[in-house]
Amino acid sequence: MHSSDMSGTDPIGRVHEGMHVVDSSGEDIGRVESVSMGDPQASTTAGNEERGRPGALGAVAEAFGGEREPDVPEPLRSRLVREGYIKVDGPNLLDTDRYVPSEYVRDVSEDRVRLSVPKERLSKEQ
Repeated sequence: MHSSDMSGTDPIGRVHEGMHVVDSSGEDIGRVESVSMGDPQASTTAGNEERGRPGALGAVAEAFGGEREPDVPEPLRSRLVREGYIKVDGPNLLDTDRYVPSEYVRDVSEDRVRLSVPKERLSKEQ
């Protein structure tokens, strides 16, 4: 059994908002803004637009131009929704947000998330 199997969660299950994120070379790419555990049953994102937004509040948010997460083109968006992802807020004011698929989370310890890929492989918010 792998250590992640013993805990009953994948590494992404130990990620929480505010953690530092570093890429495979150890470069700081920002902090976790949000975590989505994913929905393996979702074949596409159709019908999941309001996921995570309660009823009327979600409708109001959409009416006022609320953003759809993850804000990336298809088919990547559907893949991230199915597999789970973390949204990383860049370390500098002008940095763009990045979406990290759960499969790229290599290790989670203390207040740090280490990725298995360099930051150039991550999708940026559109």
